[in-house]
Amino acid sequence: MEDDDIEESSWPSAATANRGGSSGGGYTDIRKEILDRLMAKGIEEVVSDPSAFSEQLHWHFERLPASYSIDLDVDKPEDVLLHCRILDECANNPDKRPIFHVRFLKRRGSEPNERMMEDLSLETRNVVDDSEDSSARRDIVIHEIIVSSIAKPKLLAELSALLSAVGLNIREAHVFSTTDGFCLGAFVVDGWGIEIRETIASGSSGDL
Repeated sequence: MEDDDIEESSWPSAATANRGGSSGGGYTDIRKEILDRLMAKGIEEVVSDPSAFSEQLHWHFERLPASYSIDLDVDKPEDVLLHCRILDECANNPDKRPIFHVRFLKRRGSEPNERMMEDLSLETRNVVDDSEDSSARRDIVIHEIIVSSIAKPKLLAELSALLSAVGLNIREAHVFSTTDGFCLGAFVVDGWGIEIRETIASGSSGDL
């Protein structure tokens, strides 16, 4: 399992996804835009052999369903590279399955409903927290967990149950099956910590 500090998720908001899906070009336009943006960024594995990478990109999109291209945010083309690497690692390293990759998304204050529940809880216990760092302790740290494994029925439910069982709150989930029998999933969660990483790594081995 890997940790990676990246600010933004590869999965856009519903509005962004709808804009991407309404272009009418399907896989071909998205592949070309991803390739052009990666070339413009000068990423070594892309610019060193554009033809070979174009073929790799073609295979990546062909093995995934149309919903994958709709959900992608083309403003973050490096995410496609990450997804390719995770799927390749899953395919080439069966002893390491499932493959988990965790990355930081953002930190933000408690949402209104969460603050209200906290306030009610404090009031019930007649406890008042006026310390300077009380708001910091209520900050919500959001991560994205990207996972790849062998595709099988009810995998989304099993992965969701695994993450919930270790104390994570799932805010968003996407799982895509590939044509060659694998899956690529992304879960936006809060509640992540080192101890949870170790629990997932030990608890998921051989189960997914």
